[in-house]
Amino acid sequence: MGKKKKKSKRIQKEDFGSAEFYCAKCDNTFEVDWETIWDIQECTHGYIGYHLNDTYISCEKCDELIDSEETVEGKKSAQFITDDELPF
Repeated sequence: MGKKKKKSKRIQKEDFGSAEFYCAKCDNTFEVDWETIWDIQECTHGYIGYHLNDTYISCEKCDELIDSEETVEGKKSAQFITDDELPF
């Protein structure tokens, strides 16, 4: 007799939102989800974070690299905590 396989439950992924970018060359606005940005950061820098200064994201239409100054307000961003608000 064969063994019964357990049904795998689908793990719900947490939605971290996305960042919106604007390409001045082709006048295109597009979104990249934060998980993809973090994958790029991990491959290129070895660490991840909510910053876009050194993240290499290219336009979907013309493949031009996007500057961090060309970033449009993200749809969902992390809350910024100052040192005065830390519990310790």
